Amino acid sequence: MKKKLIYFLSQRHIRSSMAEAWASKLAINNAQFISGSWCHTQTSPFVADALLEYAMEPPATMPVTPSQKLLNEADLIVTIYDSASELAPGFPDELRDKIVYWDIKDPEQSPDEPVKWAYYQEVCDNIATSVKGLEKALL
Repeated sequence: MKKKLIYFLSQRHIRSSMAEAWASKLAINNAQFISGSWCHTQTSPFVADALLEYAMEPPATMPVTPSQKLLNEADLIVTIYDSASELAPGFPDELRDKIVYWDIKDPEQSPDEPVKWAYYQEVCDNIATSVKGLEKALL
């Protein structure tokens, strides 16, 4: 049985890497999860810190840059964006049926370090909830 390819995509790879980490904990054997960014890859120590609170680590894999081939191969493309500060990427019409949008704020929008840490915790929780919902849809 071919595994379903679930591709998490965000502007900076911060939120998509969190989603990949959460998805890797799901009890789903017939899916492969990867993550990437549509703009540029950015890392933050807050990602590891937020996931560590749940005894998890960020994915060890490098972010996967979107390509037409990858987008065509993906069974589901989860696009994570912040409608207050980002425009979600456009996709060709033929991909429309496999695109899901999650409007989750970008924790990097906070300039203040203590507030930014709280944003990261909140974003991590929101992504966990969204991924759990995804699990129900995939089962």
